[in-house]
Formats: sequence, structure tokens, C-alpha cells
Amino acid sequence: MRGKRLGVVGVAVLAVAGLVTHFRGKASFARRAPPVASIATAALPPSPREIPVGARLPALTLLDDGGQPVALSSVRGKPTVLLFFRATSCPICRSQLTAFAQTAARFEASGIQVVATSPDSPAALAEMRRELGLRMRLLSDTGEQAVSALCGGLAHCQILADAAGVIRWGAFSESWCHPPPPELLLAALHDAPLASAER
Repeated sequence: MRGKRLGVVGVAVLAVAGLVTHFRGKASFARRAPPVASIATAALPPSPREIPVGARLPALTLLDDGGQPVALSSVRGKPTVLLFFRATSCPICRSQLTAFAQTAARFEASGIQVVATSPDSPAALAEMRRELGLRMRLLSDTGEQAVSALCGGLAHCQILADAAGVIRWGAFSESWCHPPPPELLLAALHDAPLASAER
């Protein structure tokens, strides 16, 4: 009889231990679960280490295509795609900007802003706006401070920032032959908005 009682006690102890292990495993999984920002950018290639993911946009002031000063921090308030391109004369850059211009309404409808910047003068940016029919904000980074701070100095670069101005993803390439298309960035931002990512 005593042996039976010990057996029952042993089974109970094992059951409790199993439950503890089970819930510890659940808690461990919860700790490992990716934040919203990781889920939002899961379909995108990993950000290179030169992109300061997790940092806020730097306190820099650029000029828009009308020659007016614009603080880079002023893009806060909604998720943002920051496009850094080499020059208004760059054919690949113009194709990329045209592709974004064609999807501008979809970005706007999703509450996402697109901002493009290059080392060109405000006058050159204004001329390109007219030629390509661009609706996005254009900023002149003549000293290349912004591209150096965010993209390691490589002019072909894309950055995703959340509504708080925190960088969540980025990519760059010297040749920039196959940048992530606008639709992929729109899906990443729309399916899991970066505005709700962990601060």
C-alpha cells in the first residue's frame, strides 16, 4: 500500500515538473518572439551593419527643392521611406523615383510618406520634380551629412523609419541595379505598421 502511495506521489511530482517545463518553454518562446518591427521587415533583406537600426534620425537640417530649410526630424509623425539617390542625372535613380511616383497615391492612402534626398542643389531637384512629375518631398543634402550618418556614405540607399523617427530597416548598394521595389516596402509598412513598433 505504501509503495502505491509513493508511486502516485511520484507521478504527481513528474506531472508538476512537466507543467513547469512546459510553461518555462512558453515564457522562453515569448521572450524570443520578434518585435513588431522585425515582423514588418521580415520579407526584406537584412540591414547591413552600417545602417544604424534602432537609432533616431539625426538632428540635421537640409534644404527642400524650394530652398527652404527642413529639419530631418520633421519627418516624424508617420512611417517614412527615405530614399537617398546619387544625382538627378543618374538614370537608375530617376527610374527608381519614377517607380515611387507611380505608387505615391498608395503610400499616401496608407499614411506613409516618401522623402527623397541627394547632394544636388535645390534648383536641380526642382527641375527634376517638374520633369518626372514627382509628388514626394525632395531634400538637398549638399554636404552629404545625412547619407553619411544613415547609409555609410553610399548614395544608393533606402531607409524605413517609424512614426517616432526610429530607423527600423535599411539597404544600400554601390551599383543599385535591383533595389527593393516600392510595393515590397509598402507591404512591409502596411502589413505591420512601424508606428506600433517597440520604442
